[in-house]
Amino acid sequence: MNDVNPFKPIHFHQRGGRKVVIPADDETIEKYVNKPAVNRPLVNAIARAFYWSKLIELGVVNNGSEIAKKEGLEASTVNERLRLSLLSPEIIESILNGAQPEGLTMQWLTRNTFPSDWKRQKKRITFIEKYFS
Repeated sequence: MNDVNPFKPIHFHQRGGRKVVIPADDETIEKYVNKPAVNRPLVNAIARAFYWSKLIELGVVNNGSEIAKKEGLEASTVNERLRLSLLSPEIIESILNGAQPEGLTMQWLTRNTFPSDWKRQKKRITFIEKYFS
């Protein structure tokens, strides 16, 4: 009879309030722990912003206030979220990949203004990176 144990040991590590299970098969903890975390509320807000922006562009609705009525939201909330469709593709890509600066959250974006010019947005993001590092 073969003395090979069919069960492999696992190790539990905690990161940011959640448990991470790491297989023992030649895998390194860094591969799992350093993986960027996607900010799902921010991703969802960006997706809605582009959807609502498209509705306005196609003439389905006239403005954010009309969307707010149909969605049962405050007009200010809808208009805040619509601004997210003005973010540069580079910033949006970093958010979708979970690689945005730590301080770039939905709360930051709703409490602060950001320029519509993509180069100036990049400078603002660089500032956030330095401030929250």
